[in-house]
Amino acid sequence: MSGTEALLILGTAVSAIGAIQGGVAAQKDANNNAQGLFQTAHADRITALEKMKRQKRANAQIQGANRSHNPDKLDLLEDNAREQKLAELDILHAGEVSARGHENTARLQIAKGKSAMASGVFGAFSSVLMGAATYGMMPGGGGGLTTAQQTSIINAPSGGFGSPITIGR
Repeated sequence: MSGTEALLILGTAVSAIGAIQGGVAAQKDANNNAQGLFQTAHADRITALEKMKRQKRANAQIQGANRSHNPDKLDLLEDNAREQKLAELDILHAGEVSARGHENTARLQIAKGKSAMASGVFGAFSSVLMGAATYGMMPGGGGGLTTAQQTSIINAPSGGFGSPITIGR
C-alpha cells in the first residue's frame, strides 16, 4: 500500500468517525436540553399549584371580610366565590399551558437529536463510499484502470487509429 492510499484510507476513516461523533454529540446536547425543558415543565406545574393555594387563602380572607361587612348579600358572596374559583383555575390552566409548551419543545429537541444522529451516520456512510470510489480510481486501486491501461490512454493519439476513442465516419 502506497502512502497516498494510506492517506486516503486514513482521511476516509477520520471523516466517517467525525461525522458519527458529530451526530452523537448533537443528539446528546438535544437530549440534555430536552431533560432541562421537562424539568422546567414540572416546575411550572408546581409553581401553578402554589399560586393557586395562595389565591385560595386570599379568597378565603376576602369571603370572611365580606360576610362580616354584609351578611345579608348572599348573591354577591356567591358571585365572588365563583369568580375567585375561576381565578384559581385560571392560575392552574396558565401553569399547564406553560408546562405543555416546554414539553413540546423538549420533544422537538429529542427529534432534532435523532435527526442529527441519523445525519451523522449518513455522513459517515457517504464518506466511506466516496473513499472507496476514490480508491477505485487510483492507479492499482481496488477497481479502476491499471497503470498500463491509464498510460496507454494518456499516450494514445486523440481520435486516431488505435486510440481508445474512435469516431466512426
